[in-house]
Amino acid sequence: MSFPQEGGRLVVVGGWGVRAEMLEDLYRSWPGTVEVVSLEDDLIARCDSVADVAEKLLARYPEPSVWMGWSLGAQVVMAAARQNAGAVSAAITLAGFPKFIADERWLNGMSEEEFGVFSRGLSREPERYWMHFLLLMINGSASALAERQRLKPWLGQGAPVSSSNLVKSLRWLERSDQRLLWSQVNVPVLHITGACDQVVATWVGALETQPSSIEISIPGMAHWPGGVFADECIAVIERFLGSSTGMAS
Repeated sequence: MSFPQEGGRLVVVGGWGVRAEMLEDLYRSWPGTVEVVSLEDDLIARCDSVADVAEKLLARYPEPSVWMGWSLGAQVVMAAARQNAGAVSAAITLAGFPKFIADERWLNGMSEEEFGVFSRGLSREPERYWMHFLLLMINGSASALAERQRLKPWLGQGAPVSSSNLVKSLRWLERSDQRLLWSQVNVPVLHITGACDQVVATWVGALETQPSSIEISIPGMAHWPGGVFADECIAVIERFLGSSTGMAS
């Protein structure tokens, strides 16, 4: 497998409570510069929303780049594309979502009740509920045993974020609604979701998007695109970046 020969810069944004390095299998062979950004304490402490994070990262990486975001990081990437399309030559979302919480008009998210239970549990027992979230990321995977083996080293490292900032950034998931943004953004976008995702149901086909947006659901994959299903994700990304819809050669 190979990315376009002139890959340029890739900005990788991790998700809630996880290290962006968990996506290393996806970007290891990138031919250009790779900037790996985890949503860690220093960044979260200086921001009050997903849009704030996007603004901070655009100031850090203003030149045209491919941006790739996982889960909550996908919302950061899409916010960056809206704020400065000149800096985001193409966007790739991994297990992302335009809206995390389900309601009567959006059925492809986590229920308010389930989110409330998790949120209260995180406030009481942050380590336990952080570990529960990581295990939920692979729940439902067609290769759950292999995924669990790959996940063990990350579980052993513990949360990369303080308890207070886990709670703070969890509120961003609760409040953020990017449905209009995802339907209107004009930069080339590839949305990769897992057909077996138990964190949020795949939303492929549930939102009208621009012709420059492509939605792909990976059979058997849950919420972690950097594990067993990394090769399948890479193949989809390569086709996207090599096409006229993605990044011009």
